[in-house]
Amino acid sequence: MTRTRSATVVVLAVSTVLALGACAGRAGAPASTDEIARWAEPAGIAPELVHVTDVDGFELATQSVNVSGDDGMHAAYVRHGDGGVGTLSLRADRYADPSAVPCAELTDAAPTPLRCAVTLGDVHVVLEGDGVEAAVLRAAAEAVRVPTADELAHLFSDVQTVGPGVERGDLPPHGDGAPMDPPGAAG
Repeated sequence: MTRTRSATVVVLAVSTVLALGACAGRAGAPASTDEIARWAEPAGIAPELVHVTDVDGFELATQSVNVSGDDGMHAAYVRHGDGGVGTLSLRADRYADPSAVPCAELTDAAPTPLRCAVTLGDVHVVLEGDGVEAAVLRAAAEAVRVPTADELAHLFSDVQTVGPGVERGDLPPHGDGAPMDPPGAAG
């Protein structure tokens, strides 16, 4: 009996470890385009342009997440601490910014404000830093990725969505809405 119980415990333990490992793998996997689209498209952001980064000591400023350009994405990350305030801005677009140097080539002696670019497939990301070192921008560039499904609610929590046009109600139903002045009214 003891041997059977021990075997059962080992099997259960191995099964639990494998199940947790599988869950952890899914939790870290990039969100699907459909999952991202549910959050990004109402804000006017193309799902394929939604990217984030991870930088030690920096937190996403959710109110900064918005559309950039036609359908790109912008997000800012902020660091508060003993080293002062630092901001890191991420902008993802379809088009490369020829004025931004590749992040891998950004030197510690680069002029401020710091600015560099990284390309991931068809997505061009520009990173800008204020109150940060070049090493922070290089690390941020290496960490640029598609968010996980678990991150989407937080990422888009403060995003303003594009709504329908405003109905005025004071315009006539026909014509262009300009006032109709009788002939000679202008003097």
